Amino acid sequence: MAGWSLTVHDAKTGAHKTSVEPADSAWSTAIAPDGTTTETFIVNDADAPWPPGRVDDLFLPNDRLLARWWGDHCMYAQKVEDYAYEKDTGKVTVTTVDLITEAEWRLLGGVDGAEPGNEVPPLVVTNQSPRAAIGAAFARMMQWDEKWHYPIDVPGAEAGPISGQWEFLKKYRISDVIQQISERAGVEVYLRPYRTSDDGVRFAVEVAQAITVGTSSMNLAADDCPISAITYRKSGSRQVTGLLGVGNGTGEEQETRWQGRAPYLIPIRDTKQSFPDQTGDDLQQATDTYYEANRLPIAQWSVGAFTISDDWPPSHAAPGRRWLVESHGDPVIPDDVHPLRVIKVSGGNGYQLKTEVQSG
Repeated sequence: MAGWSLTVHDAKTGAHKTSVEPADSAWSTAIAPDGTTTETFIVNDADAPWPPGRVDDLFLPNDRLLARWWGDHCMYAQKVEDYAYEKDTGKVTVTTVDLITEAEWRLLGGVDGAEPGNEVPPLVVTNQSPRAAIGAAFARMMQWDEKWHYPIDVPGAEAGPISGQWEFLKKYRISDVIQQISERAGVEVYLRPYRTSDDGVRFAVEVAQAITVGTSSMNLAADDCPISAITYRKSGSRQVTGLLGVGNGTGEEQETRWQGRAPYLIPIRDTKQSFPDQTGDDLQQATDTYYEANRLPIAQWSVGAFTISDDWPPSHAAPGRRWLVESHGDPVIPDDVHPLRVIKVSGGNGYQLKTEVQSG
C-alpha cells in the first residue's frame, strides 16, 4: 500500500523544493477556509542534524507551501504561517493554513493606490458567471507583477448573472469581493491543490453551490466499508418558515427582502438574516438561497473514522468528495442511498482519517 509524503514548495510559483519527513503530524483541510496543520520535525538528530539556515530556507513564513501527498493525490497544500523551535528537544513545529486566507491580506491594489499616478482602477465585473466573477477577483489579487503571484489557475470569462464594481477608495479586500459574490450567488469557493508535471503544486478554483470532486459508493453493511463511528441526527435547529433578508443601509432605510411559503408543517419560525451590502435582486437571491437551504429539517451525519486501504485511498475522503452511502435494515437510518459530501478531513501520518460531512 502507498503511504504519505510531504513536500516543500515556493509559495509564489508552486515549484517543488524538496521532500521532508515529519516526526509527527496533525493536519486538516476543508472546503471552508479553516484548514490548519502542524507538522513537527526533529532537527538535532545525532545521525542527521539539520545545518544552520535550513529551517528558515524550508519554512520561511508566507514564502513556502507544504503539500501532503498519497501517491499523486494532493491531500492539502497550505501556506506556512509560522514555525516554533524548542531548543531543548530539537523540535520545530510548523503551522500552515489554507492559501485562500491570503485574500484577506490583499487590497484591490498596492497601499499607495490613491496617490496621483498610482491610482488603482475599480474592479468591474459585467454579466459573468459566479466562477468567472470570482476568477476576476483572484486575477486582480495577482495581476501586478511576480511578487503578487500565487500558483492559482484563474478561471476565464463566462457569461452569467453577476455584475458589480468595487472601488479601491472603499478599501475592499479581495476576500470582501469574493464573499460578496459568493453570498449573491449562493456558492462555495475552494482552492483545490493538484500536482503538476514537474512535481510542483497548483490550485484549481472550484466554485459551485455545493462543490463536489468525484463520487464514491459504499454500503454500510459491507465488510470493506471504510467509514465507521457514525452518528445520525435529524436537526431542526436552523429550520425557518419565513425569512426576512436584511441588506444595505441602516434603520428604517435599510433594504429588505423576504421569502416564505405554505404549507407550514411546524409552528411558525419566521426570522431575519443579515446580508451586508446586498441590494435589490442580489439581496432577494441571497434571501431565497438561505431560505431554501433551511426550509426543512436537515439529516446530519457524523463520520468519526475513514480507514485507508488499498481499495479506499484517502482521495475518497478528500474535501468535496461525494459519498453515496447505502443503508438497509437499520432501526433509525432510512433504507436508502444517502448522498453525503465531505467538507473537512483531518488526520496524521497514519491510516485513519476523521471526516466532517454534509447531507446532499
